Amino acid sequence: MSSNNKPNLEAVIKGIQTNKILEVFDKYYHQDIIMYEKGDSTNRVGKAANRKAEESFVNNATIHEAKLLKLLVDANNTAYEMYMDFTYGGHRIKKSQWAVQQCSNVLIIKEEFY
Repeated sequence: MSSNNKPNLEAVIKGIQTNKILEVFDKYYHQDIIMYEKGDSTNRVGKAANRKAEESFVNNATIHEAKLLKLLVDANNTAYEMYMDFTYGGHRIKKSQWAVQQCSNVLIIKEEFY
């Protein structure tokens, strides 16, 4: 089971880097996904609510660069640090961010961003 988490996570990262965020979200995220931004999951419970948030990002952002800095895989827990340079709502943003996932049946069921 855990051996499948790394290739799936690498596919998610590649999807971010190639502007296929919605495609990888549909394929690799669990129906009961909960996503947290700085510890807050308000309106980010379940696949439909999270897809809506992902669509909002995709429709309002232009990614200039997304570079993987670190990748960690430990059984059902995975994490990666990514440097991102993107324009969102007319503002250029350059930042590094950690995404920490918990997997269930090789699908991401919980994701937190720091």
